[in-house]
Amino acid sequence: MPLPELVKKLHGSFIRQFGENNRKITFMAAPSRVTLLGGEYTEAIDGFSLLATGHHYMVVAAQRRNDRQAVIYSMNYDERLTFNMGSLKFDKGDGWANYPKGLAYFYERSGRKVEGLSLAIAGDIPESSGLGASAALCVATGMALNQLGNQPLEDVTLVKMCHRVEEQFMGLRGDYGGAFASRFGRDHHLVLFDARSFKPDYVPFDHDAYKLVVVETGVRKREAGEEFKKRLGLFEQLLTEVRKHVPRVVSLRDVTPDAYESVRKNFDILVRKRLDHLVHENARPARAKEMLTKGDYAGFGALMMESHESLVDKLKVSCPEIDLLYDLAKKQVGFLGGRMAGIGFGGHLVCLVKGAEAENFGERIKREFNAQSKILPKVFIYGTEPGAREVESSVTLPSVS
Repeated sequence: MPLPELVKKLHGSFIRQFGENNRKITFMAAPSRVTLLGGEYTEAIDGFSLLATGHHYMVVAAQRRNDRQAVIYSMNYDERLTFNMGSLKFDKGDGWANYPKGLAYFYERSGRKVEGLSLAIAGDIPESSGLGASAALCVATGMALNQLGNQPLEDVTLVKMCHRVEEQFMGLRGDYGGAFASRFGRDHHLVLFDARSFKPDYVPFDHDAYKLVVVETGVRKREAGEEFKKRLGLFEQLLTEVRKHVPRVVSLRDVTPDAYESVRKNFDILVRKRLDHLVHENARPARAKEMLTKGDYAGFGALMMESHESLVDKLKVSCPEIDLLYDLAKKQVGFLGGRMAGIGFGGHLVCLVKGAEAENFGERIKREFNAQSKILPKVFIYGTEPGAREVESSVTLPSVS
C-alpha cells in the first residue's frame, strides 16, 4: 500500500478511536529492512552489515494525553488496549502492544517523561518475514515519543533501545540491524552498519536501473533458533583460539582476511570453515561499497552469491527450500546475484535484478518454485527508501474550536 494511503487510513482510524481535539497528531513512518550482506552472524562479532530499506512501512499516529494513560490501538488487529504509564510491564497476552509498551517503558526509565499518549498503529510490512516489522514499529514509536516527551532520544540511543525492547522487555532474540536500517535508511543508498561504532555509512544504489527482489518462502525450520545459538557459542570458543595466533583481537571482527590467511592452517577443518565465513563475510560490506561506488553492479551481484555460498558451505545454515530457490534464481533473466538473509534454515532470498526484468523475474520465480516445492512464495520488489521520519496526513478535518 502506498505510504500516503496508509497514513490517510490510519488518520481516519485515529479520529474514530480518540475523537477530535486541538492537540496535534504526530505521524511517524518507519520502513522495512533488507539484509544484503552480513546480518545476525557478523553483528554477533561486532562486525559489519550492508542493509537496505524497502517500501513497506509501520506508521504510528500519536497524541499527548494528560492522564498518565497509554491507550494503544492497532488498525491491523482492530484491537485497543489501555495501560498505566507508571506500571508498564511485559504481558504475553498483550501481543503486538508489547512493542510500543516496551518503548514507553524504557523511554521513561531513561529519565525522560511522557505524561500520557494515544497511539494508533498501522503497517504493511509482512510479519515473520525477516523484513523488520517489529523493529520498524519500535522505531516509529520511539520517534513519536521524541515528539511527545520532554527530552528526545539521540538516534543511536533509539536504535539500542529498540533492541532492549525485544531482548530485555520481551525476552526474544533481537538484532540491531533492523532498527538501524529503519532509522538511518536513505533514498538511492544502501546503509553500512558497523555494530561497534553504530555510525552509518552510505553506499550509492541506483534503484531505477536495479531492484532488490525479496522472495519469501514462508519456511521456518524448527531447529533454526537452536542452531543459531550453537554457532554463537562456537564463535566465543573461536575467539579464544584466534587470540593465540592473532595479536590485538578484541572480537573476531578485528581479524582481517590477510591476518587470517597467515594463521588459517593452525585450525582444524570445522573451525576453519566457520572462521572462513566470518572473516570474509565481515569484509564483504566494505568490498561492496567499493564496487557500488564505481557502478560495478555485476561485481556486487557476484559478491552476494559468494556470501550465499559461504553461508551454505562454510556456516551450514541452508535448507532444501532455500537451495532450490537459489538454483532457480540463478537461471532467470536479469539475475545478477542473491543470498539468503537472516539466521538461515528457511526464510527468504534477496536478489539483485536488473530493473527492467524485476517484474518478470518475480513472476517466473514464484511460478517455478511453486511447481517444484508446492510452496507459493511471496515476492516483494524493492528500491530504496528514506529512513524513519515524520509524515503528513492528507486527511482534511474541520477545525475544532
